[in-house]
Amino acid sequence: MGVTDRIVNAAFAATARVRRNRVFHPAGLPLTGVLHAVDGEYKQLIGSTDRPVLARISKGAGLPGPLPDVLGLAIRVLDRHERPWDLALATTGTGRWGRLVIAPGGGWGRARYGSLMPYRFEGGPAEWIVAEPDAAQPDSTSLDDLSRYLTKQRRLGFVLKAVPWNGPARVLAEISVAEPEIGEHAAPGFFDPVRNMPPEVELLPKPVAALREWAYAGSRRGRRESEAVATEGVAGFQGMEQPDSGQPHPDAVRPVNPDPERPDPGPR
Repeated sequence: MGVTDRIVNAAFAATARVRRNRVFHPAGLPLTGVLHAVDGEYKQLIGSTDRPVLARISKGAGLPGPLPDVLGLAIRVLDRHERPWDLALATTGTGRWGRLVIAPGGGWGRARYGSLMPYRFEGGPAEWIVAEPDAAQPDSTSLDDLSRYLTKQRRLGFVLKAVPWNGPARVLAEISVAEPEIGEHAAPGFFDPVRNMPPEVELLPKPVAALREWAYAGSRRGRRESEAVATEGVAGFQGMEQPDSGQPHPDAVRPVNPDPERPDPGPR
């Protein structure tokens, strides 16, 4: 760990310790559902057309009520190696340069969630990951409004896209999520888009990604969350603490299929 890494790690640990919560996006709603792959390359990376998904939708600064805030969407699926693949997206500006800057979301239904940093899939060009919500979601930025909407409509929809610097975007997947049922496993303790990523995928530029990982690690340390979590299978998907034996967690449960019209894909 270099000097800069130590400073970033310590700063995020101290802030999380004082807040007793995440440094960013402390207030949010856990969600569960299904991701349906559309793009062939993306389907190969996750190893299936349909995958269970855990998600969390949040406000960056945790500002109360409808106050403008940076909105966040975190997503976890299992990749083809049965390991967690996390995306941590936040509302950004539009256009080539706007996608590089976080921006307050105008409302849940008008939000545009982006990765800020580009990804490279299996040696391909750099692409930014973007999630676009269905327009029927509330126009406000209140988590209470969103929760009430979920109570009535039951689910939220998103389209996941990969956007190059030049050229058209490609649709990767469609996501449908809802609030967890009673007894259903909700979102994991943390999402880590740097650590939880397939070996065939890179987050660019690498030095910034490494610095970002120290920030995530510092935030977890400040919240006293265990780093010894399972790294594969259902236990890894759910972010459960890894037993000393190295075997899958005995309490890991199969996620509930939120879409009865589709066969339960389950972890494969």
